[in-house]
Amino acid sequence: MLPLVETPVERGGTLILRVWVEEGRQDGFRARVICTTGPGLVRSQAIGELAEVHTVVQAWLDELLEAGG
Repeated sequence: MLPLVETPVERGGTLILRVWVEEGRQDGFRARVICTTGPGLVRSQAIGELAEVHTVVQAWLDELLEAGG
């Protein structure tokens, strides 16, 4: 009898961060984040603060890594 081989579950996601300079804004830019963490799960949001960009990227990464655990 052949040994049972586990098929690894592949997880993946995509995060696109588009940033453009806008004079007169507090942080001087605007950003659009488009991200996926699974089939059919696409989110998009506009951001204008540096701290919020960090928060969104961290939340996306946390969600992606949590999805398999």
